[in-house]
Amino acid sequence: MSSKLSPQARRWRTIIFTLPIIGVTSFVLFKRLVLGEPRRTLPTDLVRHGSEKVATILTTGDGRGDQGG
Repeated sequence: MSSKLSPQARRWRTIIFTLPIIGVTSFVLFKRLVLGEPRRTLPTDLVRHGSEKVATILTTGDGRGDQGG
């Protein structure tokens, strides 16, 4: 892991890492700007949505891990 990469290998690593990010970002912007899809937003009423999430977890048993009893 401590071996240094050649400049060409660093360029390839940068390209391989950034192309998927550029692709997804471009696709999301295309959908928003050209197709008119609305922007995703976070819920504004955090107290209400937070309590619903807690109630869902408690009633369905999700998120409790492997706790034997």
